[in-house]
Amino acid sequence: MRIGLIAGGPRDTLAELLADAKKAHADGLASYWISPNSGVDVLTAVAVIGHSVPDLELGASVDPSFLRHPMHLAVQASTVQQAVNGRLVLNIAPPMPRNRQSFSGYIYEQPLSHTRRVVTVLRQLLKGEALDDQGRSMAIRGRIEAPIVAPPILVSAFKSRMLKFAGSSADGVVTWMVGHKTLASYVVPRVRLAATQNFRGAPRIMAAVAVCVTDDPSTAIETARGALEDYGALATYRAMLDREGVLAPHDLMVAGDEDEVKDGLLKFADAGATDLLVVELCPDAESAKRTRKLLTSIIHSNRRRRAEIVA
Repeated sequence: MRIGLIAGGPRDTLAELLADAKKAHADGLASYWISPNSGVDVLTAVAVIGHSVPDLELGASVDPSFLRHPMHLAVQASTVQQAVNGRLVLNIAPPMPRNRQSFSGYIYEQPLSHTRRVVTVLRQLLKGEALDDQGRSMAIRGRIEAPIVAPPILVSAFKSRMLKFAGSSADGVVTWMVGHKTLASYVVPRVRLAATQNFRGAPRIMAAVAVCVTDDPSTAIETARGALEDYGALATYRAMLDREGVLAPHDLMVAGDEDEVKDGLLKFADAGATDLLVVELCPDAESAKRTRKLLTSIIHSNRRRRAEIVA
């Protein structure tokens, strides 16, 4: 299981994200994802970071996608893919209810069908295909000069239809507020079966998890309560919490000492996650330092194990 980091908040500057990505690379993390809640344009930030930070896979979550026409998004993604030498990964997320009315007053409904449409069109455009498709909700005409390698496109999915779409037509799924039991029993089987039925390769299952290594897990969880409580009021996330059998979003946090957190993270690997995207949600600098140290230790241990297998 690869381990990456989700970073970025509304007050983070581009300079802060760049410094954070450099540290993530130095610590051996496999990928660096910028949250759509960041105060920067995510794709622009990825291009800047990729110019200075080598090797690291760079993830961009596009939410809400209905504010960007697919042709514009394809051109931007193609440009960024070239800027970072093929290390871009896109995650297209359906707009949540609170985001469906934009700053311009534009209101978008039908988020699931819209997301499927955007992903399908993006995949075609980023492969260099020419389109002349009026469609019911948007017209797509023309083609772009696509990069040599199109970036993978994953979707954030919760409902069964979108999970099947993630396996059949996208490159995998990104989950958030989904516990390891729900991942194993609900998410992974649907995504993998759809991929198999459509003769596609193994999909990526990227599980985003809030994590903190600490001797005072109750304080860490209380911090998470304030940061995550809004998700519990949204029906989509509420359904995932109910499947997992927990009452609130902070109940999904993986917190405790090094052994407890490592065991908690390995449960996601056992559930079928190919990638773990860690949200370091700690109340103090010392626990944040311990959290990163544990992640680095797990990464180095995995590398040694793979080297021994090859040898």
